[in-house]
Amino acid sequence: MVPMACTNASSNFNPTSPSTPVVVSATPTSEFGFTSTPTFAISPTATPTITPTPAVAMTNPMTICTPNAPNAIAVNSAGTTLYVACESGGTGVLSIYTVSSNIGTFFASDNNYNGILFGTLSGVALDATNGNYYVLDDGTNAVYEFSSSNVAVTTWNNFNGMVFNSPQAIAVDSAGNVYVVDTGHNVVDEFTANGAATVAQWGYSGGGAGYFNMPSGIAVSISSGPVTSAYVADMGNELIQKFQPPGVFVSQIATVPNPDIDLSVTGDGNGHIFAADYNNALVEGYLIPSSPVTLTAGAPVTLSYQWDGPTSAPNLFGPTGVAYGGGQLYVADYDNNAIYAVTP
Repeated sequence: MVPMACTNASSNFNPTSPSTPVVVSATPTSEFGFTSTPTFAISPTATPTITPTPAVAMTNPMTICTPNAPNAIAVNSAGTTLYVACESGGTGVLSIYTVSSNIGTFFASDNNYNGILFGTLSGVALDATNGNYYVLDDGTNAVYEFSSSNVAVTTWNNFNGMVFNSPQAIAVDSAGNVYVVDTGHNVVDEFTANGAATVAQWGYSGGGAGYFNMPSGIAVSISSGPVTSAYVADMGNELIQKFQPPGVFVSQIATVPNPDIDLSVTGDGNGHIFAADYNNALVEGYLIPSSPVTLTAGAPVTLSYQWDGPTSAPNLFGPTGVAYGGGQLYVADYDNNAIYAVTP
């Protein structure tokens, strides 16, 4: 992950800017779900309802060996297995853990697993339909898919010929569709399973509703209605934006109480969105209205949870990844090379 606008004082990040964004379309068209520039957005009215408290570490908390800093995490629905995308000196490492103990590093930058040499890993996502998992590599600008037995399945690096530019997040919905946040192009690309076909691409360079400025995270299939919703962390605009397939803009959450740089988002299936706010060294949880289409224009957004890092950590809390499973929220702390768990 490349947190291109972070200000965490003790960070060991080396922020850089992506290439000049490509404007996919100067004027939104029906190809992306609307025919005129969307103008509606949410004005948040709520204030935090819970005072920030230290994150609760696991019993014998899992710590990723230095200097392999965790960029992103995924967890199975039972909360028993964690997939952690890390970086080490510009190369990538994917580690797989059980909640109770480390079960080994299956991939490392120096073992050329099945002929694959990772660059810098920025995302990881699980496919609940078959147990496969996807790894996003912003060093090689590619997506790699592996089976549940860790066998390489396929790889791809573009949407209709437009090669990814510093992709920072990946997600899989309940139907097996794959979503890639192409940060350098300010778009989200949707594919069928295995990247076999392109479905939709949405997003535009800018600051308006439905536009992106360095999007960095995505969560899907977290609303209770029959339609999949996609929540995108828009780092540069300090927003979380909601879409419905195939990229129809619905609304925005202007994160409160502080301007945030959210690098990752996830949901618990019960109306909460959790965000890793690296800029403010917090993990935040937002409660959204319960309805078939949530976050309708004008609806309030409540900040229900805030966590800062463990007081025993040697460095300032640097949350970069969040994932929810088994009733627990798992948090990747880049600056302390650690994974924590909290119970919302």
